[in-house]
Amino acid sequence: RGPCVPGTSADQHLFQAVLFISLVLCPQGETGMCPASCESVPGAPGLQGPPGPAGGGQGDKGDTGVAGEPGSNGQKGDQGEQGICECTDGADGANGGETGAQGIQGPVGLKGDHGVMGLMGPPGPCSPAIQSAFTACLNESFPRENWPVLFNDVLTNQQRHFDPTMGMYTAPVNGTYVFSFHLATRQKPLKVGLFRNFYPVVRVTEASSQATASHTAVLHLAMGDQVWLQVKDSLTNGMFTDGESKSTFSGYLLHPDSCDAAFGRLFIKPRPTGGFSWDGPGGHTTASPP
Repeated sequence: RGPCVPGTSADQHLFQAVLFISLVLCPQGETGMCPASCESVPGAPGLQGPPGPAGGGQGDKGDTGVAGEPGSNGQKGDQGEQGICECTDGADGANGGETGAQGIQGPVGLKGDHGVMGLMGPPGPCSPAIQSAFTACLNESFPRENWPVLFNDVLTNQQRHFDPTMGMYTAPVNGTYVFSFHLATRQKPLKVGLFRNFYPVVRVTEASSQATASHTAVLHLAMGDQVWLQVKDSLTNGMFTDGESKSTFSGYLLHPDSCDAAFGRLFIKPRPTGGFSWDGPGGHTTASPP
């Protein structure tokens, strides 16, 4: 019969019977002696057990540590020695290939939207071919009083708007004009006036002998207006001319009122035959000389 295995009823009865017989038949042994030390003596190490199961998964990532302080800059190193250059010019390369043919022109793009019309600018300056200027000199001292002074020695009169035989300038267009005179005096005082259409515009008196009476005036004239110089009388007629002193009368068109063409270079307004007076119409007048 094989070994008894506790746990069954037959085996339990057998075990109890053997235990009873051993207690009755086998005498009790002697009492054992305690050793000098009651400490237990370790037994021999047992055999190594089988490896245990693997531990759990990877733990959580720890917090990032505080960044350390930057280190100080290092000292600048010594400059190295200059290298020796043993350079030579390279040979010229060969010319590149020929230029390629021009590509085909692409299609014309769509026409852009029409831009917004800008604001109209101011009208440009009027610069028509209207010119008028003259300068003439006195060729006889002490001219006649209450009559236009004759300036027969003409220096410039390209447009012929000045009549030297009558001493009159006729305005070719409506516009602004500049007139000036510089008159030498000798022996007696001078009273001279700038007249427009028989009316005095500017009057000047020079009481000194061997002096100069000068004046400049800017006038607005209508086309056909006439301008001239006149002395008052024989007692105040010191206007003088010689080889060393010249008396001159000048004028020019500063700018016209419009760009309309002038009436022409050869336009001559009929000369007045009388009615000249120092005080204008209504004063003592002088008839045309015979």
